[in-house]
Amino acid sequence: MRIDNQSRNWRWLVILVGSLVTVVFICVYLIQPTYFSLLGLKAYDAMLGSMPSEKGAGEPLIVDLDEASLAEFGQWPWPRYRLALLLDKLNQAGATAIALDMIFAEPDRTSLSRIQHEMKRDLEIDFSTKSLPAKFQDNDAVLAGTLREGPFVLGYSFIYDENGDSDIVPLHPLKVVFRSVQPAPLPLSHCIEPQGVIVNIPEFSQAAPASGFLNALCDRDGVLRRMPLIVNFKGQYYPSLALATLLQSLPEEKVVLNVYKGKLESLSLSQGEIPLDEKGNLLLYYHGKQGAYEYISAADVLRDRVASSEFKDKIVLVGATAAGLHDFHVTPFDSFCPGVEVHATMIDNLLHGKFLRRPLWARGVEFVLLLGAGILATLFLAWTRPWMSALFFLGAGFGLWYGSFLLFQEQGIFINPLYAMAVMVVNFILLTLLKYWREERALVKRNHDLLMAQDTTILSLTAMAETRDDETGGHILRTQNFVRVLAEYLSSSSKYKNLLDKETIDLLYRSAPLHDIGKVGVVDRILLKYGKLTSLEFAEMREHPRIGRDILIKAEARLPEGSGGRSFLYVARELAYTHHEKWDGSGYPRGLQGENIPLAGRLMALADVYDVLISRKRYKSAFSHTTALEMIRKQSGMHLDPDVVAAFLALEKEFIEIVERFPDEAEPYDQQVVL
Repeated sequence: MRIDNQSRNWRWLVILVGSLVTVVFICVYLIQPTYFSLLGLKAYDAMLGSMPSEKGAGEPLIVDLDEASLAEFGQWPWPRYRLALLLDKLNQAGATAIALDMIFAEPDRTSLSRIQHEMKRDLEIDFSTKSLPAKFQDNDAVLAGTLREGPFVLGYSFIYDENGDSDIVPLHPLKVVFRSVQPAPLPLSHCIEPQGVIVNIPEFSQAAPASGFLNALCDRDGVLRRMPLIVNFKGQYYPSLALATLLQSLPEEKVVLNVYKGKLESLSLSQGEIPLDEKGNLLLYYHGKQGAYEYISAADVLRDRVASSEFKDKIVLVGATAAGLHDFHVTPFDSFCPGVEVHATMIDNLLHGKFLRRPLWARGVEFVLLLGAGILATLFLAWTRPWMSALFFLGAGFGLWYGSFLLFQEQGIFINPLYAMAVMVVNFILLTLLKYWREERALVKRNHDLLMAQDTTILSLTAMAETRDDETGGHILRTQNFVRVLAEYLSSSSKYKNLLDKETIDLLYRSAPLHDIGKVGVVDRILLKYGKLTSLEFAEMREHPRIGRDILIKAEARLPEGSGGRSFLYVARELAYTHHEKWDGSGYPRGLQGENIPLAGRLMALADVYDVLISRKRYKSAFSHTTALEMIRKQSGMHLDPDVVAAFLALEKEFIEIVERFPDEAEPYDQQVVL
């Protein structure tokens, strides 16, 4: 019953810790710290990077103000009559929409009329331009005239800081219709609201049939993954350059903004629904690194080196990739992607219905996954074995990632699996450490129980020996402590430090009480005989070290492998078998000499001799400590190991303290004792 209660309590502890971890991650998910948000963006990039790369589907085409164009026609900005020539060629070639990824916020300073005015003002030089047609004296008028004649879409840029000029309002707002699941109207604040706008000069804005904003929207890490499709400004909705271009290429379109529970969800055209986030942004479906769309040099168009059929019924973007124009962005695939290709990607997504989605319900799904992963992880760790938990975590982690990837690949829907995976990993690590701590505590307890069992075994065997001899409990405790202090002292020397580590000293201390266990094999008439032993009796008495060794060998053989008991019985066997050996070789039972005698036996020999000398026996009175010390000093190099004797002499005070701490409890009877 106690084990069941312990298991139940343990499971409740695991459930409590796992639940706390899950709650912490739920709070983190709701707060969305920067670090976790960046990890989610990197997960999105990894999934996008795993999608098959492909070229754009033939449009839009990009007419490129590249390095070759600038080298052939001069640096940017070009005179606007030259840009008018370029646009006119594209219009004549039959393009359905021509978008300009640029803003003309100031008049052209290269117009002849402007040059004439400035030279007269600054240099007082007046020259006549009457011989030239009036339309060629003003480059802006030339470009405006071209813009009136074709399906051109100009760009402008919203400003989001306080320095924006809010008095200027761009032309060509969208005519939108709201479709809402709820009767409440959509609040205008749900879309990004700029503070001002940079527009083209009025002459161009009024001439062009359409326009759209150029603004990009980078994420926290500076990577361009989404673009605003519509923006609310002064109560009106305005399209991006990509949306305005698409609308220009189509017949009259009705734009519908779909609202769900008061939040913007998507934009609908006759050709389909375009998913948006609540701020009006579209996730860009990049097709890989830059170069996914066909680039045609502006110089080749101006020099008629490109067939006009190339542009027939195509959407065309006019932009720049020349390095000096600084129109580059960081995308999930590139560190320097031309801005014109970003707009081309957006047009391609709108034109061919290739969308990535982050639906309004995505966060709800992620929350449920997070909660479910935390609960399942906790329950598995509480009720299963570690290897089963590991298999579960590997399988669940792979399933979360692969399921999210399949959803992204097949449906274009991004669900971030990292929070759910993170709560499982942290739960696994933390609860596994908790399990390890519990097992470690259990191991410590088992080791303690084993040591207690060893001590019980020793005490039982010692008690059995005490019933046969007059050795007291004081003798056992004194010799045990004598051995310990001698071993600790010698362990500090370079000669013995590798032989006497902490574990070995502990084994010597625990095993010392068994040194005379062999006396149980000596018959009472000899062991308890009054008077001097005969030579035959003495020879039988000398067998007790061998008897003790055999007893301990049999006990050791009964212990299972790895039980931890073999070591202490082995040391006890050495003590029992060799503590009557003498340094000069005159001891018994084998007559070992010098360091051939195990160190355990040499230590026990001194401890036993000293205690016999200072103890009162039937056949003698107790010697004083001083007398015993001198007797032992004389036995150095004969009966006793000189190193052990030197240690004894250095530990004189400690030996006296041990004797005082463990006195004999009763007076022994007179009896002959064999030394």
